[in-house]
Amino acid sequence: MDKLLLAVKVLITLLVLVLFVQNIEVIEVRFLNWSVQLPLALLLLAIYLLGMVSGRSLFGLLRRLHRQSHPRSRY
Repeated sequence: MDKLLLAVKVLITLLVLVLFVQNIEVIEVRFLNWSVQLPLALLLLAIYLLGMVSGRSLFGLLRRLHRQSHPRSRY
């Protein structure tokens, strides 16, 4: 099972590397009055990381709200 998990991790890493290598062209991103030029791969990485952080925060908040609405009894 450990070898299978390692193989899946290596495969995902290779797919991510291919994604980055194929998307190195520079694009312009505009938000309100701000404008920045950066490689598409870097933008994808930033969006992925922001999604991880916001998803973890959302699930933490939902878990906390669920615990508050359903307190466990001690008996």
